Amino acid sequence: MKCLHLSDLHLGRRLREADLEEDQNYLLNEIFNIAVEKRVDAVLIAGDVYDRSVPTVGAVRMFDEFLTRLSQASIPVYVISGNHDSAERLGFADRLLDEKGVHLACVFDGQLVRYPCRDDFGSVTIWAMPFLKPASVRRFYPEESIESYTDAVAVVLKKANPDFSQRNVLIAHQFVTAVGWDTQRCESETLSLGTLDNVDASVFDGFDYVALGHVHSAQRVGWDTIRYCGAPFKYSVDEARGEKGVLLVELGEKGQVDVEKIPLHFLRDVRRVKGTLEQILSGAQPSEDYLHVVLTDETPLIDAAARVRAVYPNLVKLEFSARHGQTDASDRAQEMLHKTPLELFGDFYRQVHGSDLSDEETEVMKQVFEEVRE
Repeated sequence: MKCLHLSDLHLGRRLREADLEEDQNYLLNEIFNIAVEKRVDAVLIAGDVYDRSVPTVGAVRMFDEFLTRLSQASIPVYVISGNHDSAERLGFADRLLDEKGVHLACVFDGQLVRYPCRDDFGSVTIWAMPFLKPASVRRFYPEESIESYTDAVAVVLKKANPDFSQRNVLIAHQFVTAVGWDTQRCESETLSLGTLDNVDASVFDGFDYVALGHVHSAQRVGWDTIRYCGAPFKYSVDEARGEKGVLLVELGEKGQVDVEKIPLHFLRDVRRVKGTLEQILSGAQPSEDYLHVVLTDETPLIDAAARVRAVYPNLVKLEFSARHGQTDASDRAQEMLHKTPLELFGDFYRQVHGSDLSDEETEVMKQVFEEVRE
């Protein structure tokens, strides 16, 4: 049995000010083509389909088209809700869609949803566990001691009682960690303080494969068969150097699992370039990639962002590594104490965008600060 594991589509998301709808459509089309080319038996989507609980119209249309194409190609798809999704909205018409091979397990009702499948080696059960919080599990099992996310997931799996003599695949959307294992995280994820929301990977002992969502960097967690596939797009500039992809999981007989990462290609990549303004612009070929530019010029520059955008219109972040003769940190802190809120905001805006507030924007911010002061 061959499964395509993906997660964290975050449809409707923006990269700072850039609208990614065209880029996300491009990626969904490539993922569909991979599913057809590899002749997969199932597509597993491990949560965070949308970027917000009330998705944009464009995001809903994209996902509708993606599911429709998979259904028409007779490729079953199994979807769970993530912490960014509204479980009820994502699970709309789930019983009707079941008949079309689109299986939505989004609202937790106390029991895991199980989907029995078969291949040449016998039975395979796909278990779907939407994003869980301890409070939502306590509601159904008040007699159980549930103090942590690990406790909550362990109770739900115990109640499901999988037959581990057969093959079992679990789809889950949680922050999973393993002792002695450093889980890589990035700016585009929603972070919690410390590890209060972590689930220990040991609770998944017995499953042949665990298809995880929630963390945006592809990685295994303790074992080769517990995997994050990562987000399919670079949703923050600190992911510029990473490679994105989906995971092709092939189940053989009991105990035999092969995982292959299939890279994805972008309509527009997210890149980071560093150097002086002259170095960056000298001989540069115009590109619509999303760029994070780090300027190393020692002297102040006029209209640096505008000059970069003339070649790279999708500049998403501009920063200066040199401080242009600024004083040390303590002197800068003293200087900040004597600035007005409007001046501080102007400094922040300049650092992020590489340009000053316009007269109109300045007037708007004056009104905002005056309303706050009152």
